Amino acid sequence: MNDGIPIPAVQTRALLRERYDHMWSTAIGVIRAGSIELDPMLAAGLPDRRRGLTLIIRPSLDVRQRVAAFIDSLRVLEPEQHYYTPTELHLTVLSLFTATDQPEPFLARRKNYVAAVAAALRGIAPFPVEFVGVTASSSAIMIQGFAEGDALNTLRNILRRQLQALGLGHELDGRYRLETAHVTIARFRSRLRDGARLALALQGTRTQAFGATCVRSVSLVENDWYMSKGVTETLKRFRLIRPV
Repeated sequence: MNDGIPIPAVQTRALLRERYDHMWSTAIGVIRAGSIELDPMLAAGLPDRRRGLTLIIRPSLDVRQRVAAFIDSLRVLEPEQHYYTPTELHLTVLSLFTATDQPEPFLARRKNYVAAVAAALRGIAPFPVEFVGVTASSSAIMIQGFAEGDALNTLRNILRRQLQALGLGHELDGRYRLETAHVTIARFRSRLRDGARLALALQGTRTQAFGATCVRSVSLVENDWYMSKGVTETLKRFRLIRPV
C-alpha cells in the first residue's frame, strides 16, 4: 500500500507486474479446467438495477480498437460470454460507492461527490497508461494497464483522503482496495465451450501490446455493475491540467 509517498517508476511497474502475474497464475488453471465462476445476474439474464458512482478513465480510440479486435477473437471461441463493447471499456480510478440496489442515499449527495473529486484533482497533471498483455480471474478477463510512475495510486490516495474528510468515505474499497490499472473486457456468464482452448488463446496474448493512452481527463459516472452502454451516465468530466 502506498500512502502518497512517491515510488520509483521501475519499482511501481514491477509491483503491478507481480500482482497481475499472481492473478494470472491463480486463474489460468481454473479457466483451463472450465471451473470458472459465473456471474449470477448475467447467467440469469436479469436486468441490473444496481447503481454506483465511479471515477473512470476511458482508453484512447486506438487502444479501444485494438482491444475490440482481441475481444472479437475471443467471441469466436466463446460466444456465450459477456463482452464489453468499445464504448464500455474503462479503467476504474476509484469506486466512490459500489453499485448497489439501494443507491438513493448516496445519489442524493451527488454534488458532494463532484466537489470532492474536483478538489482531489487540483494539481494532478496528465499521465500516460500503457496497456500490455492480459490477465484473468475466475470470473473475468482483463487487459493489464501500467500507469507511469505512481501517478494513478497517488490520485487514488488523495481522493480517498478527500472523501473521508467530507464524510463520504465509508463505502470506499468495499470489494477490495484497488491498486491495479486493468480494463475488464469479459465476464463469464455461461460454462466454457473449451476451457483449454481459451486458456491457450489467453496465454498467447500475455505480452501483446494494446497501445498507450495519455490521460488528460477523467469522468465521474453513474453506472451499473457492468458500466453498460445506455445506463452509464457521465455526471462530470474533469480535465487534468499540468501545474504551471
